[in-house]
Amino acid sequence: MLVAFPEPQCSNYDFQEKILEKTVRMELHIELLEKENKELKNQLLLTQNNYNVDLAAQNARLGEIEAQILANSLNTEKRIAEAAETITEKYTNGTKHKIIFRATLSAQSLALTAGKTAVFDTVHANFGNAYNPINGIFTPPLNGTYVFQFSMGNPTGKPGRLFLKKNAEFIDYVIAGHTSGWNIAGKTAFLYLEVGDIVYVEGTGHIAGTYGVDSIHSSFSGALMHAC
Repeated sequence: MLVAFPEPQCSNYDFQEKILEKTVRMELHIELLEKENKELKNQLLLTQNNYNVDLAAQNARLGEIEAQILANSLNTEKRIAEAAETITEKYTNGTKHKIIFRATLSAQSLALTAGKTAVFDTVHANFGNAYNPINGIFTPPLNGTYVFQFSMGNPTGKPGRLFLKKNAEFIDYVIAGHTSGWNIAGKTAFLYLEVGDIVYVEGTGHIAGTYGVDSIHSSFSGALMHAC
């Protein structure tokens, strides 16, 4: 079940349009430099064919032209690198930095009352250090679209619920332990977050945790999909 939210203030179309504009400007500058290099090379050929010019002066001029050609080439490469870095940093707002976390419960079970935060205290990944395993809260370091997944598994006769919340606002929930055998339920939610928002999971009832290495019944994870 997905929850619809307002469209973010930025869009993939705006992002691509800005990159295209930057790329076109860079290509025009490169064309001008290539034209200048071509003219300098023509001068070089003309100078080489002019045998009546004093040899010392000719060599000096050749050195100047070659140095100018080299400087133009280095300048072009530098500008390309700077433009690529600027595009990445300005229009993706640093998404080259990974923001990903996944956490589970260290205990075999939790007994939670209504309004109690389920603290997933065993961290398997926390790139960007946006998730706090002490209080169970995720705090986004960048504005953007994030994806979250939360799940729980309970045995028969031990029902429980987990609620995904953003700034105390209810987003979605899962339940387990209401039918025979083990029940495992999970949900995925896409949220637009701004710096200062918080995302966490509240629980009520029985929440099964980790039984050995391969039996992880409940988890909480998330990742940045697109920064803006």
